[in-house]
Amino acid sequence: QLQNVRQVLHKDCLANKDPTECFFPTELIKSIRTPMFILNSAYDSWQIQNVLLPTSSSPEKSWLSCKDNIGNCNSTQIKVLDEIRNTMINDLKVINDKADWGMFIDSCFTHCQTLFRISWSSPTSPRLGNKNIAKVVGDWYFGRSQGVKEIDCEYPCNPTCNSLPPP
Repeated sequence: QLQNVRQVLHKDCLANKDPTECFFPTELIKSIRTPMFILNSAYDSWQIQNVLLPTSSSPEKSWLSCKDNIGNCNSTQIKVLDEIRNTMINDLKVINDKADWGMFIDSCFTHCQTLFRISWSSPTSPRLGNKNIAKVVGDWYFGRSQGVKEIDCEYPCNPTCNSLPPP
């Protein structure tokens, strides 16, 4: 109410949900008409370390080594991270019908994959369907392929993730 943002939120969302829910990406994505390309790790290291598992959320420090290195997570912790990944993948299903949208969602424990050549377009870049990020984005942007939507399997299935710099 203070910022009067109700007038810019999508009317379909406002008709069915509390206005505070209409701010979340799960709802916002439904109303975006401009073609977009979504690039993200399903196990984004920054989100895991700073949003999902800040140090204060685990006073007994049971998540400390896991959040710093996904390879240190036990099976219970991996299940929790997989559930978060699966929720994101499920929320992204709304773009399956948007033919002019694209995405590259890998299982690498990393953040900001577009900043470094090693993760964008090098011989050791992460791959989905034998394509690196640059190839998938290029195929989408230049219209070389319709429905460019690549989604990786659950961690630790992708051996090409090992080539990334530390998160």
